Amino acid sequence: MDKAQILIIDDEESILSTLEGILEDEGYRTLTANSGKIGLELVRNEKPDVVLVDVWMPGIDGIETLQAVKEMHPRAEVVVMSGHGTIETAVAATKLGAFDFIEKPLSMESILRVVDSAVRTRRKNKSAPSPGKGKPTGARKSRATNTPGVHGETAKSVEAAGRNGSFERQQMTIRRSVVLYGRGLHSGLKTGLILEPLPPDSGIRFGNLSTPDTIAAQAEFVDNTNHATNLRAKDVVARTIEHLMSALHAYGVSNLLVKLSEEVPILDGSSKKFCRLIEDAGLEEQAEELSPIVIDQVFETGEPDSPDGYIKVEPGEGFSVSYDMDLPEPVGKQTFEYRHDSIEGYQNEIAPARTFSFIWELEALEEMGLGEGGRWGNFILIDSERVVNTELRFPDEFVRHKILDIIGDMYLLGRPIEGRVSAFRSGHRHNVGLVRRIAESLL
Repeated sequence: MDKAQILIIDDEESILSTLEGILEDEGYRTLTANSGKIGLELVRNEKPDVVLVDVWMPGIDGIETLQAVKEMHPRAEVVVMSGHGTIETAVAATKLGAFDFIEKPLSMESILRVVDSAVRTRRKNKSAPSPGKGKPTGARKSRATNTPGVHGETAKSVEAAGRNGSFERQQMTIRRSVVLYGRGLHSGLKTGLILEPLPPDSGIRFGNLSTPDTIAAQAEFVDNTNHATNLRAKDVVARTIEHLMSALHAYGVSNLLVKLSEEVPILDGSSKKFCRLIEDAGLEEQAEELSPIVIDQVFETGEPDSPDGYIKVEPGEGFSVSYDMDLPEPVGKQTFEYRHDSIEGYQNEIAPARTFSFIWELEALEEMGLGEGGRWGNFILIDSERVVNTELRFPDEFVRHKILDIIGDMYLLGRPIEGRVSAFRSGHRHNVGLVRRIAESLL
């Protein structure tokens, strides 16, 4: 097989020489350019497989270069590099068709991982019809299954992720970085996140854009559970992580970096868009195994039938969650049991269920400095008689959302579990308490 050709565009000569040496040592053919203008001439004449381009360059900047590359050579995969990474920049690059977005200072590991993935994607697409000019080449539909956004060789793993209610015994990451922009429910601030692949045994980690530090998505780092699950360690804060964690749990993603501006966007109050984001990124099955936590005894927090909430997990085949709800009307009593047998089951039965609040709770949230990002379309608002701002997606949408939260909080264990979860009026405090009990038993 011919060696892939990589074009590096950066105005820093040290970056050019370093990347050139690393990539040639790995067997790639390289071209270098110290400006966007020279880089575009090389794209026109040489048709490289992959282009690495810095955002901040004099003259034609990286975003303009990206756009021009996709217009003249749509099949090329473009990786954008930046030493001043922001959500806005990542969003702009992604919309213009960038394969990935990586931040400086560059690590050899991240460069080689991204380039390898871009080259493999480029070769797969050589026999495909040419994409339209300027259009992204991100999500693709698997030929093996009907699961959208999953690349061919990972279709098997996605299909198997929920087989018999259990997870595939392989670690999983995403194929490429993706970006999502929105608003934080509790902070009220415009926020966003970048999902980046990580190597095996990394786990799910959260980091802020302003610092290189990260924090593991584990119960020991839960800072508080006031109407959300929040992580904190040193200077890293990650708020309202449960909806994203729920989707990652369902898809079996076990190694991932989540970079954000303190709070995960609330979006429409469900995990539907996080599912789409994961599918857009594609799934990458890794060689290392990931054994589930098999529950062999009863763990519980709270008291059964207590109005203060109760949750337990007991031995059971696969992974299932049942929830009994008893709230004031018009919610009333609701019961639902979900068994994770397939990705499609989660997408259809749980992911669309949105967070909710009674009108009389809003004042209390305001006093706690929470709910500042609540908007008419990102949660269900209820008064004493009816839902006032939307049509329900399910008659029992409220109890389904509680199950969505539990699935997310349970993934603070870092591994899927095999067991049956039962809950009555539980919230994040009870869920995290249960996770801590299970984690302690594993020490």
